[in-house]
Amino acid sequence: YDRLSPEAYFESMRRVVASLPEGDSLSLLDAGCGSGLLLRFLADRIKEGMIYTGMDLLDSGVEATRQRAEELGIAERVTCVQSDLASPLPVDAVKYDVVVGHFSLYTLASDELRKFALENLKSVMQPEGLLVLVNPSVNYDASLIIEQSIQLVGERYGPLVAFVKQYLVYPFTKAIGLRFIQKQLRLGIWKAYTREEFAQEIERAGFEVQHVEEVYAGSAFWGIGRQVAN
Repeated sequence: YDRLSPEAYFESMRRVVASLPEGDSLSLLDAGCGSGLLLRFLADRIKEGMIYTGMDLLDSGVEATRQRAEELGIAERVTCVQSDLASPLPVDAVKYDVVVGHFSLYTLASDELRKFALENLKSVMQPEGLLVLVNPSVNYDASLIIEQSIQLVGERYGPLVAFVKQYLVYPFTKAIGLRFIQKQLRLGIWKAYTREEFAQEIERAGFEVQHVEEVYAGSAFWGIGRQVAN
């Protein structure tokens, strides 16, 4: 899973992490953590004092996140829980400064389920806490994601690594992963957003939209919302 992930996906994670507020004691909920990939980019912040909770529907994702935390030497500041985003969350006693949903809410295809999920996330956030979301757009394009990923790998790791990714790794990424996601989005099984829909969904959940930007080769939107104080 990690090896097949395109570099553009990692780049969107870097953008998310770079946008987080300063502070050593920041508490963060990774809603839909998958295998805990975000930990790769949060490890330094966690070592400095950030408290991280990863939550995923699948036990395999929760276990992979725990294992990654061990490998990164940050397990003592990482908690993992198994939960459905559209059900009451098992973290009632915790109030998070930041909730991140990086490519997670879009798999809840109905407006009602996503509404429940955002209400659940809001319920475990600090007053004026930040919601950081990345979700696919109606312009999701597997070919453009691969093109951008090859360019980013070349810039970051050099032409040899880019060559290996282009011809030995990314064909599988595109065929097995990205094209499947693209099909699900086009069939409406998963949610693809316009910019307006993305911003409106954040606002309807009770957040003031502070930023919306295209990422992932124009195939997704990254947005930041601050919870509106009652």
